[in-house]
Amino acid sequence: MNRERVLTLYRRRPLVSTIGILFFLFTLPTSTGAEEDPGLAALERPEFLRSGLYGGGLTFIGRDPYIQLQAQPDIPLGKVNIGLDLVVLYNPYASDADSQFLAEDGESWDSPSTWLRLIRYVSYAHPYDPFYFRLGELDYLTIGHGSIMSGYSNYDRRGLRVNVRKSNNRYGVETMLNDLGNPLIFGGRLFYRPFLRRENNNFFTRLELGTTYLTDIDPNPQEDGEEPLIALGVDAGFPIIERSTFRLDLYNDLAVLNTASEAPGVVPEEPLETESTDQEPTRRLESDPIGGAATPTTEFAWGNAVGIGFALPKVSFKFEYRILEAEYIPSVFDYTYESAKLLSPEPDMYDFLDIETNSQQRRGFFSQFIWKPGEHLHLFGTFEDYDNSSPKLYMAAAASELLPRFRIQGFYTKRDIGEGDEANFFGDLFNLNEKSALGLQIGYAIYPPVETIITREYRFRRVGTAEGGSQFEAIHKTSFTVGIRTDF
Repeated sequence: MNRERVLTLYRRRPLVSTIGILFFLFTLPTSTGAEEDPGLAALERPEFLRSGLYGGGLTFIGRDPYIQLQAQPDIPLGKVNIGLDLVVLYNPYASDADSQFLAEDGESWDSPSTWLRLIRYVSYAHPYDPFYFRLGELDYLTIGHGSIMSGYSNYDRRGLRVNVRKSNNRYGVETMLNDLGNPLIFGGRLFYRPFLRRENNNFFTRLELGTTYLTDIDPNPQEDGEEPLIALGVDAGFPIIERSTFRLDLYNDLAVLNTASEAPGVVPEEPLETESTDQEPTRRLESDPIGGAATPTTEFAWGNAVGIGFALPKVSFKFEYRILEAEYIPSVFDYTYESAKLLSPEPDMYDFLDIETNSQQRRGFFSQFIWKPGEHLHLFGTFEDYDNSSPKLYMAAAASELLPRFRIQGFYTKRDIGEGDEANFFGDLFNLNEKSALGLQIGYAIYPPVETIITREYRFRRVGTAEGGSQFEAIHKTSFTVGIRTDF
């Protein structure tokens, strides 16, 4: 694929601008009894880097030091839960008052989104209840089986996630919106079990059908008037076994993605009899051989995933075999999606979409593993690889009391391992750059409830530009904090 074709990505048609913010979505095809069991419901990726500490300390953002004051309570009010993130940085070397007191990542208090970050989340119920919503950060969001959206993060902006389902799981919907202040990514999945009965259900009556729609209406922030990125999917699943302590599913996902718009080619015509051979020949568009108006054509690429998943009260595993057409991007909305598209310094750099490297059909595997042997240890990981190209890794862990008074939690993600300038897989695996993100927190209870915490972060934040737009920039952050940990 040549560079000119890459530059024709996402030519906008005035079609999917704002229609669809109220849309469909999700529910895993696992369910009835399993969702009522707290052991299986707890097998989700835990939240990380939320210390719940009241205190202060020293923070380094890059090489700049700040004095940090924080209070991060979680407030349970029945089924409603509220999480606050009250963090203020003080810069004693600031030359003006506006730069003296800053927000958590060193940004100024000059925008509504900065003030909204003080409210980490407001949630109601749990994801598998008949009604659930979460307003706030979306740290690791997966829609359906994850063929289109898996592990998506809105990077501390305040988005919205809503699940609605019938109590017997006959039908349901999950929707998401990435940013209430500036909604760009939204969509959802609707599912239906057409043959489900009140009792005596079997393998066939539990058949679940689903459809998914997700879009990014501004996939290239450096270009005006581009076409939205659209992902459509259909799926079918058989929850073979549904028990309060065991769950086994088979499913198939088929998804399509408009990865490119093919610009009409230009070819020379034969000279007319009245034209001199010295003149430049008349030119016409390939798609318009008789001289009418030409329109670009959108190309769609498809991907298919056949998967099996099982869950026990303390462990779950998911394994998929995927077939990907040329230029299809599996789980395109992942943890690094937004930072990748905005960190590209050139308008024509779409490396995060693998447009040029994946010009042939690929096959490969996706796997997910969750293990929670007890309250003090929680492990989570995913890995995918297709024909030994563009492998992607996500790891997370939380442990406490494995050593007396010590607590550790963190995550690490990396995409396109071994691709680009670094051709060695293991050399690139833990090399922190624009393809990766890291969060690590180590706490030690000096004299409970007094605790000291060391935090190391490599992630991204959205910042405004002089032109009125926005972009992501990398955050290298190290904090040393001492405070009191308490249940609010």
